[in-house]
Amino acid sequence: MKSPLGIFYYSNLIAKNLMNKQTIVSLVVILIGVTALVWWSKSVDSKKLGAEGEGLYHLAKTGNNLEANSINFLVASETFYDFGTISMKNGKVSKIFKITNPTSQDIKIPSLVTSCMCTTAYILGEDGTRSRPYGMPGHGGAVPKANAIVRASGSLNIEAVYDPNAHGPAGVGLIERSVLLEDENNNVIEFKFRVNVTP
Repeated sequence: MKSPLGIFYYSNLIAKNLMNKQTIVSLVVILIGVTALVWWSKSVDSKKLGAEGEGLYHLAKTGNNLEANSINFLVASETFYDFGTISMKNGKVSKIFKITNPTSQDIKIPSLVTSCMCTTAYILGEDGTRSRPYGMPGHGGAVPKANAIVRASGSLNIEAVYDPNAHGPAGVGLIERSVLLEDENNNVIEFKFRVNVTP
């Protein structure tokens, strides 16, 4: 017959082994999760045409022989703007970003959305007209389809408008927002801006 201390010793040993197995399984699950997240983020980044601090996007990386490669990409020479410090009392600020289509085919733009309800985007016509406002998906109903076309060898202007009063008194400090334009081939250009809001 085993002593009570012996049973206690073996039960602790079994508990430690189970704990080690649970720890190992947990670490394996975490490792798989991190690997999947890294893989997913790389696939998302590869869809973006531009990022802060670069010159011409994606097109410059793939070469100039567009027709031979059948690549239809829009080009943006600027995708980041810093408004600096602005005051809530002075109201809205805006920035116009230009996209061009260097190919010989028209490119459709079905989607134009913003990252927050404080930001509105407009498509500006060649004659200076402004489209309807495009905003944040899910905020105030569905965002309408842009259904814009950038003609072959043409360009289009996107106006990003930021309202520093949209978040009320809590909306002070450093703010970063985005306008996302997606073409018919699911290529995305993200126009970012930064602003330091004061009362």
